Amino acid sequence: MAVEEKIDYKKLQNLPLFDPNDPSRKYKESEEKVLRELVTYEFSNLEEPGLILKFPYGKHGNKHVFTFMHGGQYTIPRFIARHVESKSTPIWQWRPNGMGGMEKKKVGTKSRFQMREVY
Repeated sequence: MAVEEKIDYKKLQNLPLFDPNDPSRKYKESEEKVLRELVTYEFSNLEEPGLILKFPYGKHGNKHVFTFMHGGQYTIPRFIARHVESKSTPIWQWRPNGMGGMEKKKVGTKSRFQMREVY
């Protein structure tokens, strides 16, 4: 099932490119070229299957609001798929602190979304 809207793909490729973990990072030209390639992905909402994900991406004047439905296929640049997959939920656990008390510690993360490349 392909879900396609009327999208200006050139505009999507020209959205600002930033690393979710390090927003000030600058990319090499060859790296940027690969990240801006258009690829078809199948979206999966791992945290709440069946729900729609709607989010804005970009800066004022150069942004796009994406709407992804669980199981839908979308042609988007690689950096948008990487941005979606970077979203995670922390996993917390109570552990002894060595002084007879308990403290809450982050022990990992759980991916919220998956973008599977369609060949």
